[in-house]
Amino acid sequence: MMDIGKKVWVEIINRIYPDLPVIRDKDTWLTGQFKRPSVFIETDLVSEKVHTPQSVRVIEDVGLVFHYDYEKEKEEDKGEPIPFDLSPFFLYLRQERYCVGPQKHGIMLVVDPPRTREKSDQIEIICRYSYLLHIPKHTTTPGGKEIQ
Repeated sequence: MMDIGKKVWVEIINRIYPDLPVIRDKDTWLTGQFKRPSVFIETDLVSEKVHTPQSVRVIEDVGLVFHYDYEKEKEEDKGEPIPFDLSPFFLYLRQERYCVGPQKHGIMLVVDPPRTREKSDQIEIICRYSYLLHIPKHTTTPGGKEIQ
């Protein structure tokens, strides 16, 4: 279930920044073996509560780490970081009124306003979001046959 949130954020990032590589694997990100500019996505489950008999409300946190590219005069040189333009990301959230619906996964994310933390070569966006997840109900007939 936790993987759904990460897949939805990947789809959102690909919609806003179609050419930006997305890193989902934490080990790859920690070792630094990725191209710049790129974004690392990590989600964390906060709570999971029964909302109705057929749905669960999932609350998760997401961390999006946008890594800046570097100015290069020569291939081996690593110059100053080039800041990444995040205005399309924030504009998209505002236009959608912080309720983003991916096309592939059939759920709607309700996103809290994000917080940012900037470092010299990256910017981190952190926010909490929630969504309802349908749980198929299995019932049986008096004869013992299962109905979905």
